[in-house]
Amino acid sequence: MKTVIIAIIMFLLLVTIHEFGHFIVAKLSGIKVNEFAVGMGPAIYSKEKGETLYSLRILPIGGYCAMEGEDESSSDPRSYDNAPASRRFLTILAGPFMNLLLAAIIFSVVIFNTGTASTKVGGFSENSKAKEAGIEIGDQILKVNDENISEFADISKVLAKFYEENDKDLPVEVLVKRNDEEKSFTIKPYFEKNTAFLGVSSKLRDVGFFESIGLGFKEMNKNVKMIFAILGNLFTGKLSVKALSGPVGVVKEIGNQANNGLMNLLYFLAYISVNLGVFNLIPFPALDGSKLVTNLYEMITKKKVNKKIEEKVTIVGFVILLSLILLVTIKDVFTLF
Repeated sequence: MKTVIIAIIMFLLLVTIHEFGHFIVAKLSGIKVNEFAVGMGPAIYSKEKGETLYSLRILPIGGYCAMEGEDESSSDPRSYDNAPASRRFLTILAGPFMNLLLAAIIFSVVIFNTGTASTKVGGFSENSKAKEAGIEIGDQILKVNDENISEFADISKVLAKFYEENDKDLPVEVLVKRNDEEKSFTIKPYFEKNTAFLGVSSKLRDVGFFESIGLGFKEMNKNVKMIFAILGNLFTGKLSVKALSGPVGVVKEIGNQANNGLMNLLYFLAYISVNLGVFNLIPFPALDGSKLVTNLYEMITKKKVNKKIEEKVTIVGFVILLSLILLVTIKDVFTLF
């Protein structure tokens, strides 16, 4: 029950932030907002302020920013459909942008509290080849196969590149700095799922407030690239749909992260926020990305997309998305047993 409550709170936060992005830019753009709702279903609390109804609804499964004329025809001069395409574009973009911004802020908080990876060795895995070769805790890794290591993540990148072009039986040369003295080690990595590992973990270093902000945005950017790479592998067939997780899988993982501490839970929240932001940028009907494309088309050609055709395509896209979510959820349920 605790896990479900945490998941609901996290999900509501992410959706509310997303919809708030649409809301605030719509207001700044002069687009009329009829309602800003947290949750779905019957309202348990509502208050009208100005032209907008603010409501809290009973089902904690989403939320929405209802703009005049967004999904229906309207003669109101301040309706979404009557606003310039550039303003509509920015209003839609603001939703995913807020998710990415929230993720960067949360990543910054986590990094400020836990520190960030350095190029020094902080520990070894159980079957560490680096430890067997003589590398010690506190050693600073300078190079792998003459490739400079400026951050800890570079190690896996260099190994991946090397073994893409060479046989897996070949060892690598690792140069470390120990007590102001440089030492070289020949190491044959071990492999898990075709990924090479030296078997070392990073020693975390403390970071200041402003550095943590920069690192937070860097971590967000890294996760965006990773998610686009995953999507690319899905579309090309390199990755199966079975690898995806739905609501059940996410709730299960939230429980795992909650048991590992607050910082792990916050990091996962930021990761899900990046997922939500990137997912909504996909130019698929029923997602923000499709509206971004139609608005961009109008900005370039000065021609509007046929509203009726757009509505029909959106309905089809929505049905496909719901079907995909249902299939992934069924898969997640079966993995619980």
